[in-house]
Amino acid sequence: MLQSIRDKAQGWIAWAIVILISIPFALFGIQEYLGTSSDPVVAEVDGTEIKQSDLDKRMRDFRETMRLTLGGSFQQEMFESDTFKQQILQAMIDETLLQQAADDWNMRASDAQTRGYIQSIPAFQNNGGFDQRVYESAVRNRGMSSAGFESVVRQEMVMQQMQTGVRNSAFVTGTDLGDQVRLSGQKRSIAFARIDAAAFEKADQVSEEEARAYYQQHQNDYAVAERVKLAYIRLNSEVLSPLIEVDDEALQAYFDDHRDAFVVDEERRVRHILLATNTDNEAQQLAKAQDLLQQLRDGGDFAALAEANSDDPGSAANGGDLGWVNRGVMVEPFEDAAFALDENAFSEPVKSQFGYHLIQVTDIRGGSDAGFEDVRAEVEAAYRKQQAEELFYDRFERLADGAYENPDSLEPAAEVLGLTIQRTGWVDRASGLPGDLDVPKVLNTAFSEDVLQRGNNSEVIELGPTDAIVLRVVEHEAETFKPFDRVREQVVAAAAADQASSKAAAKGREVLEQLRQGQALADVSAANGWQLQSAEIGRESRQVPAEVVQAAFAVARPAADGKAHTGVVSAEGDYLLIEVDKVSDGDLAKLEETARSSREQQLQSRVGNAEFEGLTQALHDKASIELSSN
Repeated sequence: MLQSIRDKAQGWIAWAIVILISIPFALFGIQEYLGTSSDPVVAEVDGTEIKQSDLDKRMRDFRETMRLTLGGSFQQEMFESDTFKQQILQAMIDETLLQQAADDWNMRASDAQTRGYIQSIPAFQNNGGFDQRVYESAVRNRGMSSAGFESVVRQEMVMQQMQTGVRNSAFVTGTDLGDQVRLSGQKRSIAFARIDAAAFEKADQVSEEEARAYYQQHQNDYAVAERVKLAYIRLNSEVLSPLIEVDDEALQAYFDDHRDAFVVDEERRVRHILLATNTDNEAQQLAKAQDLLQQLRDGGDFAALAEANSDDPGSAANGGDLGWVNRGVMVEPFEDAAFALDENAFSEPVKSQFGYHLIQVTDIRGGSDAGFEDVRAEVEAAYRKQQAEELFYDRFERLADGAYENPDSLEPAAEVLGLTIQRTGWVDRASGLPGDLDVPKVLNTAFSEDVLQRGNNSEVIELGPTDAIVLRVVEHEAETFKPFDRVREQVVAAAAADQASSKAAAKGREVLEQLRQGQALADVSAANGWQLQSAEIGRESRQVPAEVVQAAFAVARPAADGKAHTGVVSAEGDYLLIEVDKVSDGDLAKLEETARSSREQQLQSRVGNAEFEGLTQALHDKASIELSSN
């Protein structure tokens, strides 16, 4: 065919056709030179471009890292928002600025440093040493060449060198440390009184207009959460077990291979008295054993006789008790005698290499001689479970393939596997899923972008070693708000409480002015029937409300002969009047050396971090940064 075209391509018309066909191919290649790539630039930092593909990869890598770190607590939607995207992009801009600065300062990581760092990474080691094949395989699996990976490592080492250099160059003077200890260790003696908002609350004074206005301002308080109904296929041993074909031959073979699981070996609880022998005393010890045996048969206390006469230091103190034993544990003569005795009977003197034993069996357990037919039901249940687990792995792959190849329906996968599609009622993020499906990774998947917004089947979610589901959203309701008429009573009560809090605050601010003009909080509290509480607090104190601690340390230090006053609305809506009476500063001289050193390191770390952030901000301020409008 090509020859035919070549033979006929002689006239100007033929050449025109060839030219027309060639133009699209030429332009397809030229676009790379014209800058019309399908990989758009999302930011340009002093001439260095950050591509969309780079941003997407960084987001994927970060999501996967957080998925592994958080496990079941991972929430996909947190890492799909525009805010998350902007945070990652900002981090990439920062890295670009710092890399440019490092290049300007001629900072480098040598080949030896780079190789040494790579060889120290545990993932590239085998049997305690660096393995080149493991390294090359791991790098290829990341879609990189060795040279590309080494370049990334070299760049990261330079960045670490820069950060460490800036942060570790920070220093803290004795004055800085003293000021930090003085402020962080400061104690304040306070008194506070609560103006209860409930005393001002009257729901019948809330008008219709005020209630509706409150509803509009606090509509989120009356939200109905986004919710979904799900369909899902569940694959586990429970649903696969009935699919297993069973016959007596297979069950008998399973029983024979796993007999110990169904037939328990006999165990006996044994105690003994040992009379150790040697070449000179054997006859004497045998006579003693026979005498002790007669005492036992006459009703003697075995434990007492063992403690007094046994030469076995390990059991004599316990009345000769050896605990539970089974065959194969004791020496043969002892074992044969013990397993031939009836329960509670005494043996004749038994000779072993240790001496003469008097043995009593105090309890017997196990030793079932049950045959296959006696335990057939247990054997069948265990066989089905084993076969179902083996079948699970084959069906798992088929489930994954079916859900992926038909992303808009579960029916093909269910039909191929012979499974039933199950459904849930309405579920939201707060209420969770029913039963043992209520685990974070299932709920996160249900509300993920791919499943919820794009309408696809989920990937296979593993709930356990042989338990997995695939789900899809069959109904979805976006977040909405309860109508005012449905929540009128709740709104009126909330509006009344809000108005009461405002009135309590107004009263509090009025009293606060009186306190600042010289009245004592104790006198004002007594006159109004408010309870007055006193405490000495630090910045981390928990014995008073957090609002009190925060407000008390925000107010200026009182004069030596005076008091400082402030006020704050509590979380409950009450107004808290606060009086600061005395301030005592932390004292560096009172710190032990270890505590002083720890404080100094903490402060140096904070100063170093602040200086590095300052460097980054300074680079931002002088750089030309252009963000894509897309």
